[in-house]
Amino acid sequence: MKQLILFPFFYLKEVIVGTLMVARDVIAPHQKLAPILLHVPIDPLTPKQRLLLASLISMTPGTISIDERDEGRTLIVHSLYGANNPESTIEHLKTHYESFVKKMPI
Repeated sequence: MKQLILFPFFYLKEVIVGTLMVARDVIAPHQKLAPILLHVPIDPLTPKQRLLLASLISMTPGTISIDERDEGRTLIVHSLYGANNPESTIEHLKTHYESFVKKMPI
């Protein structure tokens, strides 16, 4: 329950930080972009939960959900900053986004 209450604040921080990072790289002469396509394994979710997860990822600046594979068990995500440490990026998406979505009764 605590996570459901705190998630909007976490997500707002993610949107603000993502916006600032993308804006910095648009303006700065030396960009820190490290784009990558990530294959994010996801736990079994309902179709609505998968839609919510993909939407939350896509609404965060710097990431976009492209497709799902393996009957919804893998989410393909493009990240502007994930190439330097893809495992960390995948873990962040699973720990923060997927764990929230799994608690949603949809």
